[in-house]
Formats: sequence, C-alpha cells, structure tokens
Amino acid sequence: RGRGRGRRGSRVAMDRGPLRNEDIDLDEVRVIDEDKEIVGVMSSQEALEIAEEAGLDLVLMSPEAKPPLCKIMNYSKFKYEQEKKQREVRKRAAATRIEVKELKMRYNIDTHDYGVRLRAATKFLDGGDRVKVICQFRGRENDFRQLGLDMFMRFCDDVGEGTGTLDGNPTMEGTRMVMMISPTKEKVANQVSKKQERQTRSKAQRGEGEASGDGDEEGEFSED
Repeated sequence: RGRGRGRRGSRVAMDRGPLRNEDIDLDEVRVIDEDKEIVGVMSSQEALEIAEEAGLDLVLMSPEAKPPLCKIMNYSKFKYEQEKKQREVRKRAAATRIEVKELKMRYNIDTHDYGVRLRAATKFLDGGDRVKVICQFRGRENDFRQLGLDMFMRFCDDVGEGTGTLDGNPTMEGTRMVMMISPTKEKVANQVSKKQERQTRSKAQRGEGEASGDGDEEGEFSED
C-alpha cells in the first residue's frame, strides 16, 4: 500500500489588507494622493509609476467604485495608524467595561460573615463593578425565603444609596434568590477616569523609558 498522507486542516484565508502596487491590474482607476487631492483617471500601471516616483504605494481603497478608487500613500504608515486607532478603541472599551462580582450568603448568615460580605460589596461598587448577591435555599430552608428577602433588603440599606442601587427586585432562580446591585453613576465615572489616568501614566512611562534607552545608545556611539 502507498503511504497515506495525513489529513490537512482547512486553510484559513489570511487578511492581507487591500490590494497594493503590482497586485492591482486594472485598465482604469481613479487616483487620489495622500491629501485626498484628485490625481486623475488612468490605468493602474500609470498610477503605480507615479507612486513609485514619489517613493510611495498604490493602494486599492474602493474596488466597487466606478472606476475603482486607488490612493497613493505610505501603506506601512497607514497600517500602523489603523492598528494604533484600534488599540485605543480597545483601551477605551476596557476602561468603561463593568464587571459583575458575585457574593454568596445564607439567610441565617452570622454577623461576622455578613460584615465581610458588606465590605466586599462596598469595595466592588466603589471600583465601578456590579454586585450579584446569591442566597441558596436547600430542602426545608425554602420555607424561610422571606427571611432571605428581608436580609437582602437590609443589605441594600447597609450598602447605602451613595454607593449602590438595587436593580429591580430580587428574583428566584430555581432554589437561589438573586439580587443585583449597581454602582452609582458617580462611582462608575470616577472609576473610568482612574483607569484612563493609569493608562496615560503607563503610556508616558513607556515613552520615558524608550527615550532613556535612545539616549544611552547615542552615548555609546559618541564614545566610539
């Protein structure tokens, strides 16, 4: 028997970006420059010659346009700026993301454990996160659901309106009583501001480190 070849996984098409330079082969394209000024309508070969003379790239921006639109630009710089914008968008999204922290309690929780849960909830809410409080009932404990509800209401009062607010009424999920508490708008805004400040400081520190490294290299070269 001949040797069997192993099964190959399906290939995933790589996103190589828009067509550029020699990959563009069109009889007619509309060309604009880096300042979005119209260069004219011509063949892609003519446009490529203009781009090469300027030390730039020819990039197909709108293949569906009539005629297709090409732009003369520094593609490496363009790609870097696009990736930079995407990173900033992700950072802003992370700064505004609200997490849900979970706390478990029993309807007959003792004073010490209750205080621990209360301090934890306050810390989470001060940090801009939501808090999900769960009270589990087992067997005959279901007869004491009202005690669990009373405990939840007391817990909300102890958290305080200045720290968090109850999202609707507590609900039953099977044998679990669940309550959601959200931070006040002021807490969320403060936390977002703090995250953005930390990101700004971190970015500035990285910039200082890079500048310091460049200075050291210059010193080494000057000594040589």
